[in-house]
Amino acid sequence: MNGLLVRWTRRSARLAAELALVLGITSLLAFGLIALAPGDAATRLAQQRAGHPGVTEDQVASARRELGMEGSIPERYVRWLGHAVQGDLGKSARTGRPVLTELAERVPVTLSLAGLAAVVALPLGMLVGALAVMLPWRPARRGLRLTGLLAVSLPTFWVSYLLVVVLTEQLGLLPTSADGGLAGYVMPVVVLALPAVGLLSRVVAVSLREALAQPYVRAAQARGTPTVSIVVRDALPNVAGAVLNTIGLIVGGMLTGALVVETVFAHNGIGDYFVQAVNFRDLMAIQACVLCFALAFTATNRLADRLHGRIDPRVSSG
Repeated sequence: MNGLLVRWTRRSARLAAELALVLGITSLLAFGLIALAPGDAATRLAQQRAGHPGVTEDQVASARRELGMEGSIPERYVRWLGHAVQGDLGKSARTGRPVLTELAERVPVTLSLAGLAAVVALPLGMLVGALAVMLPWRPARRGLRLTGLLAVSLPTFWVSYLLVVVLTEQLGLLPTSADGGLAGYVMPVVVLALPAVGLLSRVVAVSLREALAQPYVRAAQARGTPTVSIVVRDALPNVAGAVLNTIGLIVGGMLTGALVVETVFAHNGIGDYFVQAVNFRDLMAIQACVLCFALAFTATNRLADRLHGRIDPRVSSG
């Protein structure tokens, strides 16, 4: 019992240190790049209050003091980091509200979109990949592989606008925003799920072909074992491991896709919040969004590694 507790404590400490390192490096790079970019939130805030672009240096300096943007970039970063480790991510220069409060309002929207997209993409991608290997008709297999390649290759913004033009403007079948209820989730979920389906189908097809080419599988086929039994018993563990290894790519694709999808379809999630923050040069909001993306990406990859280690004992999950 004590040995298990010690191992669990060490593993938790290692994971916490890894997460802290990733978030620290990410926040430092993001803070520096945003601070060095042309334009700043203080100027935008002063212009917003004045109602015109012609503002004085005193007005900009006043806004800069209010936003805590005084001092050099290293000084500002250290000051921000000191507040961040205490759970204070600052206030949005655009809205004046605490960034953490605004994130808490928007995270459920992004999670619901990504969750629904994952529910659609995981089984569909695995099914398409399996059929691309197991269908007896060769043209059908090639057609499914080509479909997977197209799903990965099509730009998210192009698919989004195409669906809006066809399904909303021309046919009037679906609303473009969340105000339309559940129907408003159909198009954004399809757009987010499409590249994940393409990626998963290709990964599953490659893994399944490799598994079915193994000597023990050929021996089972020679003994007359049904193909379905061989796939379920021998091939699926290899396929599951390959799928888990692509989880990070899928999460990254959905997060970047959310930037476009939430903007086009008017869903007030983290992606839409991030785009608005970038347009306003809202440093505190941008930092918070970047940390959310890094946290989601790192946590998902670590969880996938752990699950892969459970499925295949030969894989070390750290």
